[in-house]
Amino acid sequence: MEGNKLKDSPVKQKMSSRIKNAALFFLKLTGIVLGGFVSLGLIIGFFYGGEIKRMMLEQLNQHLATEIKVKEFHFSVLKHFPYASFDMEEVMAQEVCDKKEKDTLLYAKNISFLFNIMAVFDKNIAVKKVLVKDGSVNIHIDKNGKNNYHFWKSTGDSTGSSSSVDVQQITLKNIRIRYFNEHDSQDYLFVSKESSLNGKFSEDQFTLNTDANLFVNHFYVNKINYVIEKPVIIHSGLAVDTRTGAYNFGKSSVRIAEFLFDIEGSVLSSKEKTNLNLAITSHEADLEAFISMLPPVYVKYFDAYKSKGKFVFKSGIHGDVSHTRNPELAVAFSIRDGSVASKDNDISLQQLNLTGTYLNHSVNGKDELVIPSLTALLGGHAIKADLRLADLSNPFLTLHAAADLDLSQLQHFIKKDTLESLSGEMGLKIAFAGKVKDLPSLSSGQQYQVKASGTIDLRNVAFQLKRNPLVFKNINGSFTLQDNDIAVNTLTGNISSSDLKLSGRFNNFVNFILIPNQPALFNAKLTSTLLDLDELMANKATTTTGDTSYILKFNPRLVSDLDVSVGNIRFRQFRATRMNGSIHLDHQVITGKGLTFAAMDGMVYMDATINASRKDSVFMNFDSKIARLDVTKLFIQMENFGQSTMTDQNVKGVVSADVQFKSAWSVDLNIDSRKVRSVCDITIENGELHNFTPILALSKYLKVPDLNHIRFSTLKNQISISNQVISIPSMVINSSAMNITASGTHNFDNIVDYRLRLLLTDVLGKKVQSNSEFGEIEDDGLGRTQLLISMKGPVDNPHFGYDKKGVKEKIKTDIVQEKKNLKKILKEEFGMFKKDTSRVESRKKREELQIDWTSSE
Repeated sequence: MEGNKLKDSPVKQKMSSRIKNAALFFLKLTGIVLGGFVSLGLIIGFFYGGEIKRMMLEQLNQHLATEIKVKEFHFSVLKHFPYASFDMEEVMAQEVCDKKEKDTLLYAKNISFLFNIMAVFDKNIAVKKVLVKDGSVNIHIDKNGKNNYHFWKSTGDSTGSSSSVDVQQITLKNIRIRYFNEHDSQDYLFVSKESSLNGKFSEDQFTLNTDANLFVNHFYVNKINYVIEKPVIIHSGLAVDTRTGAYNFGKSSVRIAEFLFDIEGSVLSSKEKTNLNLAITSHEADLEAFISMLPPVYVKYFDAYKSKGKFVFKSGIHGDVSHTRNPELAVAFSIRDGSVASKDNDISLQQLNLTGTYLNHSVNGKDELVIPSLTALLGGHAIKADLRLADLSNPFLTLHAAADLDLSQLQHFIKKDTLESLSGEMGLKIAFAGKVKDLPSLSSGQQYQVKASGTIDLRNVAFQLKRNPLVFKNINGSFTLQDNDIAVNTLTGNISSSDLKLSGRFNNFVNFILIPNQPALFNAKLTSTLLDLDELMANKATTTTGDTSYILKFNPRLVSDLDVSVGNIRFRQFRATRMNGSIHLDHQVITGKGLTFAAMDGMVYMDATINASRKDSVFMNFDSKIARLDVTKLFIQMENFGQSTMTDQNVKGVVSADVQFKSAWSVDLNIDSRKVRSVCDITIENGELHNFTPILALSKYLKVPDLNHIRFSTLKNQISISNQVISIPSMVINSSAMNITASGTHNFDNIVDYRLRLLLTDVLGKKVQSNSEFGEIEDDGLGRTQLLISMKGPVDNPHFGYDKKGVKEKIKTDIVQEKKNLKKILKEEFGMFKKDTSRVESRKKREELQIDWTSSE
């Protein structure tokens, strides 16, 4: 082996030397050729450069229909070798239009016209290629269809031309292109990074091959932006016939971002219209890639979700395009092995498979979306559905759906500003057909007609709304859809501490939920063991935990009739049991008929109305009968009626009354005392007063041993309230301490104006004269002497004085009574005054008494 290597070595060395010599010869030859071409270029440029510039400028001036400005002209043989070139620097051309002030149609830092070098010698220059770099093009078509880009005109005589245009390639590098078509509502803006258009453009028929690398900023068609800030790559072969306006696609493909699809078909263009017959088929792509290329008006619906799966579609576009017509669009699509999940968590709709079609009819302009099969899993629970949406601008939905859902997972597909939490299960099997959007042409009196059927079941559902302290839990229910109505077969659950059981019928429920300004009628039976109104009526707008404000709101579109049976009711200090009756709600006015409940060891029978239809106030009226309520508990549970003069610490007894009450409240349930009106026929039995301030104020004038504790058997009167004043007619109080006849007023500021009659035997004083602060002394007709006293001023520090008005009224009453007594005696004894009823005997004027009391000591 070693000998062979030594033997072959001289041969190999000789071959290596020959190769080296050949390489040196080739390099020399190449250098000579290149040098020759350089020399030839210099010679041609020196001898023919000026002539070529003249010829090119002559052709430009002859064919351009607009003004063009060029900073510099160059002729070169070497710059674009093997082509010679005519280069223009800083080129600007104005648009072709009738406007006085014209915009720029074209600007480029460099435009090069390339032609065959040999054409220089026979002075017959034919431009083969055009290269445009670093510029912008602004194409505009106005509302009348007139364009601004026909800058190249024909002279009508080409026989004597020393140069011609036979462009077969146009290259655009870093060119910003704006296409704005007002006539057809189109607006495109994109940048050609590097695009090449190849074809024999000078011929009537040629094939245009396009290779374009673009970045599309926007692509508006009829105000919908179909592509926004995405890279687009186009490879296209297009057969062009300029005589007929026919364009036929050969093998063509377009890639938008990661989404690739193929195009085939034809376009036939004329002045009146454009006819399309195209088929667009996508390659299977990621669902997320497809969603990313949708118009932003649709993409926003997917912003909160992330999706996976395979998507494919095939579409056809057929028909005429004009100012008044659109072609027919048909799309068939499918999603395979898809999933949709919220971006905030890993809960997803899995194993999503669907097929569907979209059709836009060219005749009536209406479109429809049909998904004949949709299956998926949500948390391991199956979902099946099919749907059809007809006329997407005013959709009519036909839907069949069956599902058994875990609501805790469904929560993640619901708007975040609605629910704080959601759990439980829902089973549904429904069919629905009807419009799902309000029709402005319909008046408020018209009804939406829908067809719906099926059942919905709720099992152990719990949820809480945001900015709402109420907790809805233990909800179980069964519902049946019946067209617009829903039958509540049974519904049970808790709202915080309250519980409820409901059954009935919700008429026009579907319209009420889906369509604005539609009413609903709810007829039901409601039973509960406890209603905690403190929780249910709490003002949800407050933010402090110690706030005790309330708010009363009813849906103005809801009409309701409820038969109510409630075991226990709580509201602040108020407690009631065994409530029964009927409640009617209409236009935010709630009316209770025949309401009865037990409270404060007695019974209450009531008809009531609450009018919450005004935005600034709530009106409440009730007509009630109160039977034997414990007075102390009444004051406790009514929180002493907002006053401190007489409280639950001062009063005992049993009260019965007939009450008519009217009032106005603010929307957060603060009463307006100026608008309280009430008439109350009241009876108090076995009453007691403890340490009652107005009675204690008499202690220095009365010899009663103990005014701190007074008992009375029965007290009856009719008390009225108006203009913040409580009016008390004359009433007799026979008590354990004394007998008093009292009347007067007591206003809401605790200012009193009472008139009192006291027996003289109750008066205590060391020495009281008739001209004392009490004034005159009267006889009660039974030999007992009375004092008539006025009590005025603040209830905790009143002023006592002589009641002159009371004396006059008493004298008048006594005279009338004596007249009646005298006439009766005369008539019975003597038969007088059978006809004459006017004669009376004057009553002897009572003498004033001058009495001086001394102490018993």
